[in-house]
Amino acid sequence: MAYGWICIHRKIQDNIIWNDKPFNRGAAWIDLLMLANHEDKKIIFNGSVIEVKRGEKITSLRKLSERWGWSITKTKKFLNLLSDEKMITYKSDSKKTAYSIVNYEVYQDNENIKSNTEITLKENKNKTEKNQKEIKKKQTTMNNNDITMNNNDNNTTGIVPPPEEMNLDNPKLAKLIKLYQDCGFGLITPYSANMLRDYMNEYSYEWVKEAIEIAEQNGVRTLAYIRGVLNKKKVGVDKPRNNNFKKKETYYRPKQDDELSEESRNLNNKVLNSFIEKMKKEEVKNGETKQV
Repeated sequence: MAYGWICIHRKIQDNIIWNDKPFNRGAAWIDLLMLANHEDKKIIFNGSVIEVKRGEKITSLRKLSERWGWSITKTKKFLNLLSDEKMITYKSDSKKTAYSIVNYEVYQDNENIKSNTEITLKENKNKTEKNQKEIKKKQTTMNNNDITMNNNDNNTTGIVPPPEEMNLDNPKLAKLIKLYQDCGFGLITPYSANMLRDYMNEYSYEWVKEAIEIAEQNGVRTLAYIRGVLNKKKVGVDKPRNNNFKKKETYYRPKQDDELSEESRNLNNKVLNSFIEKMKKEEVKNGETKQV
């Protein structure tokens, strides 16, 4: 005698092989097991609400005979056979045939349902975790691509090149590169290092250093933004406004008096002396008029 059992999904009823007719008695018996409700359920039949228990089914002799490719007479004899063998109980009238599987739990155990549910939940959890990992992986790839695009470089290895590849012949350039990385621009690449050197040669070390800090403060960490800050500084425009950070002093302040050229001071003194002489002449003239 065989022990144990296997799970058969009801989806097998949609298979073309399962629907090959006529059924034999074994297939018809399994079909009755799969048609039976696996849990209590209420249905509307003939205008009334009927509760169908677990392991029961309401159908008709005609429907069963059509499913199995049998005659109604053969179908009824088969149901009688199952009833005699204490495998089912059933009642049939002109409107319906209702049957109940005897010892339904033997064929559809609650523990098995619980086990299958746990397996399904575990599988769904694994799929969810896998999907989340894929999404995270894609997001990381996109972020790396953004960094690469911002730096206008094709180096996507994420490895900092050795100094000899970047020709770090100036210690100030090395300081700018360290500041560039510390401010969150990403790992330095030969292209980025060369651009920083060009900026430093075109402007100055102090200007590039300040431009990197401004870009970091404003949250726009790109070489293009650094170049924009340097261009504005060159024409004497204040840094871009940002209310989230403390405003720095303007790049150029007005010259103080002590910074005026000698020629400008002499010119000012000449104008002032001329004005004083004119005022004296006016006073003398007014005095002579009063005496007359």
